[in-house]
Amino acid sequence: MILMFRVLIICYVSVTYVSNTMAEDLRVIVDKERQTEVAVTIYNGNFAVVRDKRDILLPVGEFELEFQGVARSIDPSTVSITSEDVKKELQVLEQSYRYDLLNKQALLERFLGRKLKYSRSILEGSRFEKVLREGILLSINPEVVRFGDEIEIEPEGIISLAYLPDDLKTTPTLLWSLENETQGDQGVIVSYLTDNISWQADYVLELAADESEIDLTGWVTIRNQSGAEYEDARLKLVAGDVQRVRSQPALKRRAAQQVLGLAEAANAGPSRESFFEYHLYDFPRRTTLESNSEKQIKLLTARGIAVGKAYVMQNDVMQHQAQGVQKIKADVILSFRNTKKNGLNAPLPEGKLRVLKADRTGILQLVGEDRIRHTPVNSDVEVKVGRVFDVTADRKQVDYRRLGNRGMEVAYSMNVKNHKNGPVELMVKERLNGDWAIIQESHRSEKLDSTTIAYRLKLQKGAEQTITYTARFNY
Repeated sequence: MILMFRVLIICYVSVTYVSNTMAEDLRVIVDKERQTEVAVTIYNGNFAVVRDKRDILLPVGEFELEFQGVARSIDPSTVSITSEDVKKELQVLEQSYRYDLLNKQALLERFLGRKLKYSRSILEGSRFEKVLREGILLSINPEVVRFGDEIEIEPEGIISLAYLPDDLKTTPTLLWSLENETQGDQGVIVSYLTDNISWQADYVLELAADESEIDLTGWVTIRNQSGAEYEDARLKLVAGDVQRVRSQPALKRRAAQQVLGLAEAANAGPSRESFFEYHLYDFPRRTTLESNSEKQIKLLTARGIAVGKAYVMQNDVMQHQAQGVQKIKADVILSFRNTKKNGLNAPLPEGKLRVLKADRTGILQLVGEDRIRHTPVNSDVEVKVGRVFDVTADRKQVDYRRLGNRGMEVAYSMNVKNHKNGPVELMVKERLNGDWAIIQESHRSEKLDSTTIAYRLKLQKGAEQTITYTARFNY
């Protein structure tokens, strides 16, 4: 059964002063209508720094400030409040966060053991008559109410409450006890960290018909699940792994204040810059991030980027056990450089990259997808598009011999074939672990790093070659 509530609610518009004559306290209530600027800096770790500025008419002396409409996922230990005018003293005496929001459960909890009114309409002849009953709420889940000498479980009707409890808020609210020395309008800036807001980069790479060039478009996808809307916000994104301390409140506050400082210092930067040990992306166009929404914003566009294509096979050497015959297909790798010459010249944040190419009818088709890491300027970007079925190899372990307790020798043979209609260049990578050495090989290998050797082959149409090598492993 769906129950409706009829509650007497006092609405505050813009800035409201509430005075308690007995306690002689003054409360200033400010909602988002007084917001003049909001800036959001979003980090890779599913959190953001919010800087919320509102113009408020503040009284002199001690008073309470109720700051409505903050993020539901706020980290209260990171909140700070300052006056825009450093010459105006605004001292914080106490601070709290009210997150108990107005809903049926919270309302009924406040009325446990108190009187409620239930009303329902009953058809009397040709008319509906309203029947009103008053009872005492004994329990919530389920609702148990005493009406006189009777107790009813989940009684039928509309619940009417006499008043709205003061401690329940319609939106998440920050509450301060402040002391102010200068009366008048002030720009008050509230900064805090909030969780559940994230961003990721997505790229679309369009491959030219002759596969010599690409057009690259980058997008930023922002997901806002923080429980607040950021209207006409100045947006910044930080790419990098920012450490946050969550277990110890004091360290957590210190780390958060450092992040807040990073966001504050970033306000005057260019659209893209190196910032501390991270990369900062500043979007000149303001945007609105609605609550529980996803939005895409263009990050970059570059056309006519020179691209290379390579065929690669990657295999692991199993020195501790025998291996059977393996059927290997070559990976196709596209690569380009992140340079000013290619129209980029900015760090590329980590993200998913989709490769498209037009077919004979001009319709774009998906060629493959891959993820790229954070890529600095003047670095190579490699995209694994997929595997080809016409550049193949039969790889098998042809010898496996123990050398007493000192080690072992393992030999491999790989027959590589090119079934394509033209020549290909192929790199065959073999990964070896431990203390190893190549003691015999049919082709000259290239040592790429401490665990990888590579053989580079040129295969004409329909050609095949066989690679053999023996590796010795020492204990």
